[in-house]
Amino acid sequence: MSTHLTEEEQLEALKRWWNENGKWVVTAIVLAVGGYFGWNAWQDQRTGQALAASAQYEALLRSADGGDLNPGLVEDIKETSRSSQYAYNAAFLRAQNAVQNDDLATAANELQWILDQTSRGAAAELARVRLARVLIAQADYGQALELLDQSPSDSFASKYAEARGDALLGQGDHARARAAYRSALSGLGPESQSRAVLLEMKLDDLAGATTSSREAAAEENAS
Repeated sequence: MSTHLTEEEQLEALKRWWNENGKWVVTAIVLAVGGYFGWNAWQDQRTGQALAASAQYEALLRSADGGDLNPGLVEDIKETSRSSQYAYNAAFLRAQNAVQNDDLATAANELQWILDQTSRGAAAELARVRLARVLIAQADYGQALELLDQSPSDSFASKYAEARGDALLGQGDHARARAAYRSALSGLGPESQSRAVLLEMKLDDLAGATTSSREAAAEENAS
C-alpha cells in the first residue's frame, strides 16, 4: 500500500513540476529546434552567397582576360560580398587595370575601398603599399609616407621599406631613401633576386647622384 501511495505522490509531484516548468521546457525545445534550423538556413545563405560571388568573380576574370574588364561587375561583387576575399580581389584587379590604363584616380579609389573594409591582414597590407605607390606616381609623397607609417608583417616589410625609399627619394631626401632601400634589400630572401637587382640599381643611382652633387658643389666653390 505504501508503495502505491508513493507512486501516486511521485505522479502528483511530476504534475506539479510540469505545471510550474512545462512551458519553459517547451520554450527551450522550440528555441533549440528554431536555432538549429536558423543556423542551417544561415549556413545555406552563406554558402549561396559564396557560390554567387565565386561565379561573379570567374566572370570578372574572363572579362579581364578578354581585355575589357567589367567595372559594373566589380561593383556588384563589392556590394553583394563586401567583406569577402572575392570583393578584395575584384577591387585589386580593377586597380591594377586602372594603373595599366593610366587612371590613377580609379586605382586609388579601389585600393582605399579595401582599406575602408579592413585594416588588418594581408589584403590590407597589400592595399596599403599599392596605394602608396599610386600616391608616389601622383607625386603625393607626404601622404604616401603617412600611409606607410605602419609596422607591417615580415612578408611585407621589404616592400614597405622600398616604397618608403621611393617616396623619400621623391622628396629629395637621399640619405633616408638610401637607408630605406638598404633595409628593403636586407629583408629579401634568395627567391627575390629580381627585386634585389632593382634595389641595387636604385642604390647605385643614388650613389651616382650624390657624387654628381658633390662634384657640382666643388666646381661651384672653386669658381
